[in-house]
Amino acid sequence: MRINHFNSIQNNPYKKQTQDVKQDSVKSSYKKDEVQISDEAKKLLSTSKFEQERADKVNEIKRQIESGNYEVNNSKVAKSILDFWRKG
Repeated sequence: MRINHFNSIQNNPYKKQTQDVKQDSVKSSYKKDEVQISDEAKKLLSTSKFEQERADKVNEIKRQIESGNYEVNNSKVAKSILDFWRKG
């Protein structure tokens, strides 16, 4: 019959304690990035002329689609796609 000693490699309490400390320090060193937008910036974004113009364009296109008057210019779309791929 074999009896393991208390201070054997499997039961080293110091080793377990140092591993726990290392894991805690690694967890605390990772922090997530944060972005904070001020109230003034949010106000500027919501009232910007660009946003209003874009919303107007989208609403106009939706209206044209619903009425059946929206037409796509195929050559303009194809040219835009080719220009995109040639630049990249």
